[in-house]
Amino acid sequence: MKQKQIRTIGELLGSAGVIKTAAIAKGAGIPLLHNSACNIGMDADALSTACTNHDTGKVVLATYRSVLATVVMTVRACLMLGRDILKPILGNEYSQAFDVLGLVGSIAIPRTSTELLFVLGKFKAYFTVHPEQEDESRNITAAQFQLLYDQLVAAEANVNLQNDVVDALADVRDQAAETMRERIRSLMAELTSCLTPLDSRWLSFGFSKPGATETPGIVEGLIAVLIGPGTSALKWKASARAEYYRVWIRVIGLNAEPVAVGSPADIDFNLENLPANATVEISVSAVNNGGETALSEPVTIVTH
Repeated sequence: MKQKQIRTIGELLGSAGVIKTAAIAKGAGIPLLHNSACNIGMDADALSTACTNHDTGKVVLATYRSVLATVVMTVRACLMLGRDILKPILGNEYSQAFDVLGLVGSIAIPRTSTELLFVLGKFKAYFTVHPEQEDESRNITAAQFQLLYDQLVAAEANVNLQNDVVDALADVRDQAAETMRERIRSLMAELTSCLTPLDSRWLSFGFSKPGATETPGIVEGLIAVLIGPGTSALKWKASARAEYYRVWIRVIGLNAEPVAVGSPADIDFNLENLPANATVEISVSAVNNGGETALSEPVTIVTH
């Protein structure tokens, strides 16, 4: 059977934990020479630490982005208030008189940090030249615009710096992931030389048995028909690679989980001795030496 491909970092992290546990429990008895429990553990722990550091870095970045968003909201509110305070002087609608405030072509307050920094500088310069137009009671002063400018610069710098940190942590995580993938490839090669293709210890490491047949397809097309007071005839579509099937029933109100009641090799089966006046869910699974499928979609019958 082909080994399952590990695609995501999450899958790799989970596989690393399983392999580490198996190496500790089974490694000495195989024995593993090149991929010892110690070596596997070091690579697995390095990957876990790198993933944790990257996740922590992203949390910090999200916090900095939240702070930046709050500062942007504060800046925009202050600029709007400052603009409205100056409207009796500069006009209620846009004119070139507003250009001195950095509001060129429109009196709408911008939204991006770069544009806001430009406008903050202009407002600060304007009120520095016209201190008599400041409104200290509402904190519309040159000093306040300078303070907001500094806060916005700092908040944006924190986000940019943390972006770089997260990128660097992602590189470390990706390198640890590649090291772990190489460790897994090496372990598979070593196990191939130590274990038979059907040795159950392959499963301990989270691998498929190389000599096992690929797991069958899930059973489809199940039909159940009552043919007697306590008997139902079942039929379903053949499942690819199935060596035999397992029939399951769950009597509503009696069984908490499905119970296996037969293992036919064919794609039909008669259920007998069903309880009277009962609602019964019926499912079928397919089995081969590679494993057993999940249960099919259940069908329901009501006995008489």
